[in-house]
This record gives sequence, structure tokens and C-alpha cells, in this order.
Amino acid sequence: MHFFLSPYLLAPLAALATLLGGWLVVRFFQGKASLMRHLSGVAAGYLVAVTLVRIIPEALEHGDHGHGVALWSLGGFLLVHLIEHGISPHFHYGEESHTHEGSHFTGIIALVGLSLHSFMDGMAVTASLEAQTGLGLLVFIGIMLHRIPEGGTISSIFLVRGFGARGALLAAGGLAVAAWLGAVSQHFLELPLGPVLGLTAGLSLYVACSDLLPEAQKERGWKSTLGLLIGTALFLLTSSLVPHQHVH
Repeated sequence: MHFFLSPYLLAPLAALATLLGGWLVVRFFQGKASLMRHLSGVAAGYLVAVTLVRIIPEALEHGDHGHGVALWSLGGFLLVHLIEHGISPHFHYGEESHTHEGSHFTGIIALVGLSLHSFMDGMAVTASLEAQTGLGLLVFIGIMLHRIPEGGTISSIFLVRGFGARGALLAAGGLAVAAWLGAVSQHFLELPLGPVLGLTAGLSLYVACSDLLPEAQKERGWKSTLGLLIGTALFLLTSSLVPHQHVH
């Protein structure tokens, strides 16, 4: 695998995107959720497109049979829901602009849940790179796009829970480390690509439709639709530049 398309480079870049989202909230976007919501719409459009057009077909190519891959995709979808709504309370970007009841403990629980999600993101980057079909770069772009709002989300949560700017940035850094650990774990464990790509498909669809789109739709009028279309167009552009390569 070429170094420029290896988890040792792309996973740290995805980690930096998480830190960027946290830093933007701490330094510039407290109480100004609109721009992050626009980015959420773009990320949602990209993730839906890359999942339906590339991830699912390639999971089927690497899986033993289609039914098994479908079950892994369903499992990934349900697992992310469990992580976000069972293990940790559901929060959203812009928490710092509202008054909520809660404690430091609820912030830590949210960090644990989002760290598990980030770990899965890291595994998705490595597994898509291991497919060696051009999928890796496309999945990396999608994860980069949604990790910026995710870094903003955890920073928002930590600000409103009273951790301060330093604590908010450390929380975003924790998510970054979790994503890197997921990428390295998949690289060394070499789990079967079909199931991991199936999980990636379920994860991506859930994040796009349950996390990102509802945030984008808080913008009135045509703005959320425009973000979704821009994300889809971005995928079509990048996909044309990174064609599907069959490896035999």
C-alpha cells in the first residue's frame, strides 16, 4: 500500500479534522451553529452517496454472500444507534448556546459513546484502503467531512458541561485518538473486509440520516437541501477522479 494511501497518513489527517471542529467551536463558533450545520448537510450528502454507490457494492464483492453483508450493514446501523442513544445521551452541535441540566459525568459518558463511534470510523478508513479499489480515498473524504462537525459536537457538549475551552479541546483530541486507534487496529488485526465494509455502510447511513441531516434541516428554506446536493455533487466529482479498480 502506498504511503500516501495508508492509514498511517490518512488516520492522523482524520484526527486533525476532529481537532479542527473542536477548535472552531472553542475559538469562533460558540452560539453560531449555522456554518457547522451547512457543513453537516454537505457531509450527509457525501456519506449517503458514497455508501449507496461504492461502499455497499464493494462490501458485496468482498463478502461471502449478499445476505451476510446486508446483516452486517443492519448491525452497523443498530450499533451506532445503541452507542449514541444507549451508552451515551444524545447531544448535538450548538449545546454551548443553550442551558441544559447535567453534570461533568454526562459529558464523560457522551465522550465514551462518541469515542466508540470514532473508533469505528478509523476501522472504516483502513478497511476501505485495504480493498485497494480506490474506495479508501472516497471513504476518507466522507469521514473527514463528518469528523469536523463531530469535533464541534463534543466541544459543544464539554463547554456546556462546564469543562471550559481546555477541556473541550482535550475531548476533541480524545475522539481523534480513538479514530487513530481504530485505524491501526484494523490494519494489524486484518478483519475480513466484507463484514467491516458492511458495518461501515450501516454506520455511514446512520450518521448521515440520523445525526447530520437533522442538524442541516434546522436551517430554514432551501439551505439544507443545497448542502445535501453539494455533498452529493462532491462525491460524484471525486468518484470520477478515483474510478473503481478491480483487484484480482
